[in-house]
Amino acid sequence: MRLSYTLLLPAPFLFIPEISFTQSTRTEHQACYSLRIERARSEIRVDGSLSESAWQTTAATDCFWLKWPRDGGEAPDQTEVRCTYDDKFLYIAAVCYDNTPHYVIQGLKRDIGYWDSDGFAVVLDPVNAAANGYFFAVTAAGVQTDGLLSGGDDPDQNWDNAWHVETKAYPDHWTAELAIPFRILRFREGQKIWGINFIRNDLSNGVYSVWAQVPFQFNGTDPAWCGTLTWDEPPVRVKSNYNLIPYATASVSRDYEAGGDWKAKPNAGLDAKIGIGSGLNLDLTVNPDFSQIEIDEQLVNLTRFDLQLPEKRTFFLENADLFGNFGIPPIRPFFSRRIGLDDDGNPLPILGGVRLTGNLGQNTRIGLMTMQTGKKSDDPSRNFTALAVNHRVFTRSSISGYFLDREEFEGSEMLKNRYSRNAGIECIFISNDSKWNSWLTHHRSFKPGINTKDWFGNAGVGYSSRRFSVLLDALHMGENYYADMGFEQRIENHDVVLDTTIRIGYNILYSEFGYQLFPKKENSLLNYTEAGGEIFTVLNPDGSLNELSIEIGAEMNFKNTSYLQFGIKPSLANVPVSFKFDEEEDLSRCPALPADNYRFVSAGAEWTSDYRKHFFLTLNAETGGFYNGSQYMAGVTLNWRIRTLANVRLSAAYSYLEFPAPYCDVELFNLTPRVEVFFTKKLWWTTFLQYNTQADNFNVNSRLQWRFRPMSDIFVVYTDNYAVRFWGPKNRALVVKMNYWL
Repeated sequence: MRLSYTLLLPAPFLFIPEISFTQSTRTEHQACYSLRIERARSEIRVDGSLSESAWQTTAATDCFWLKWPRDGGEAPDQTEVRCTYDDKFLYIAAVCYDNTPHYVIQGLKRDIGYWDSDGFAVVLDPVNAAANGYFFAVTAAGVQTDGLLSGGDDPDQNWDNAWHVETKAYPDHWTAELAIPFRILRFREGQKIWGINFIRNDLSNGVYSVWAQVPFQFNGTDPAWCGTLTWDEPPVRVKSNYNLIPYATASVSRDYEAGGDWKAKPNAGLDAKIGIGSGLNLDLTVNPDFSQIEIDEQLVNLTRFDLQLPEKRTFFLENADLFGNFGIPPIRPFFSRRIGLDDDGNPLPILGGVRLTGNLGQNTRIGLMTMQTGKKSDDPSRNFTALAVNHRVFTRSSISGYFLDREEFEGSEMLKNRYSRNAGIECIFISNDSKWNSWLTHHRSFKPGINTKDWFGNAGVGYSSRRFSVLLDALHMGENYYADMGFEQRIENHDVVLDTTIRIGYNILYSEFGYQLFPKKENSLLNYTEAGGEIFTVLNPDGSLNELSIEIGAEMNFKNTSYLQFGIKPSLANVPVSFKFDEEEDLSRCPALPADNYRFVSAGAEWTSDYRKHFFLTLNAETGGFYNGSQYMAGVTLNWRIRTLANVRLSAAYSYLEFPAPYCDVELFNLTPRVEVFFTKKLWWTTFLQYNTQADNFNVNSRLQWRFRPMSDIFVVYTDNYAVRFWGPKNRALVVKMNYWL
């Protein structure tokens, strides 16, 4: 189970002795895994063959260790890695031994399916601070994946940059040859020791292995568990470190709901990336266009609150953790998707923006961003500015702060008393071995005429060992806290009958625990079994109960990569407003569920088959009580991998909510087929269909992408939206876009 929230302890400093004690632990760990790198003695051609004499004279890693599905012991099929460099590139060569004649490759599209494919990855921490870094990965078919690392989180694969890699297959092994430009890395000149680790995906054996050992309970990509890369001479920052990325688009569109005709529109703009010093990056954008970004997946929402959808716009993604990691998942003071939207969620034109992010010294990271939107109808133009600072203390702990400011303009004049501002500070303490962590945060919003109940904060502690994990957290939310540049999930409660929204503050007590069992017999069908649970309690400001849910479940992970999970969840909800889950507007025919106390119990299960097969599937079902009625939900996802030519996925979800009279039953259906065709590693065609009765929408999104040179693309995108209830077109558009990475 994932730890999603973060009981209140008076002093997070309880764990400072653990941090101090484990400083030597990390030093000892890195001393065990050290690789020396020397300048290449001959020119290297990136072709995957490793035939250059430079590779024959470089030091190699000695052993890879099991990471998953259990840690400890040598990997069944070993991997050798060598590193060298020249003035422009860090070169990495991997020899992946494997007697399997066929490799598992999920597709040829960049950033897709890496973890479910045979592959090799590099975890790189140029500052050797055990906090942030880079992730470069390649499948056995030469398909690239890259991302940014923040603490022990999964890589943020929305970050893309230009680097080179080739692979080559042999009867008993395959090789990978990577060339990573120094200009895309942020590092301090003169530093001779970098953090580094390597990960091998060996799907034939169903295992993942690492060079520098990482305990089972932590991500293999966690920079805290890197070994060291020791340079004979520290690398020098590349001069003239900048990229210009102009784009041009041509589109035709029609809005049927507004009764409009077909409209043609050309557009152009510019992005730029400029390296400042050895640790900072300046991003500029003028008239940005995001028409090529893949549409959001429509989800059936059976909660009373909004869902948070991920940011996909490329400009906001690099070092996004600096701004976006404040708060906890359901409460983010800064959420970049709010930039370019009015108060009702409608898009506003973005005129341009500037963002400065990166390392300011070894222990300090900074982020400064300002974006300007244009005027649209009655909406004024707006400026969004964000400042964030993260300073590392002790070994892996940090103190972070931010300030957010949204201003409105009429022409060039700033409108008084129309601002919205937020500020906050977070103290996070993490032991060097990542087993203990604790946190204390305070966040405040500033709006004209509001100066009470305008803050939220939380404190908690977590512990994670190989078998056992536990997390305790307490949070307070004031009813007048506004996150106009962020996301807050549950403070607004919409009353369907009164057609009004009321703000209600709350307090949350959250706890979560998990325990893992590993089979003693080597021939067991199981990798491990995990049992766990969580208790989620929401209290009203007066201390009365608002919501309580207790979830207890288990997961069985099998050696053939399939897994089965199941659980039971008793719930209590004291709902303060009337609500409903369908789109029926006639309340006399289908009344809303009333504000009342509800008690119900539900149970569910999910099974996924062996994803290494060309055909695999996921089945899930849930049933039981649902407020004053019952729920019956089922879903299936079918995946068919046609070698490396295409992937076909069909997801279907059906929900039936049964309520007593006079309330109406609700039937919801969500169908999402996706077809991806891979002509080459540089040419892909994706068609995504979505049929969602809850959103009353049928969507077609078809996109052809040709990467004609590194990070330079031509897109052809067709979108079409139809109403489901009363069938008919809503809007259509065809866009052709070209961007060129200079």
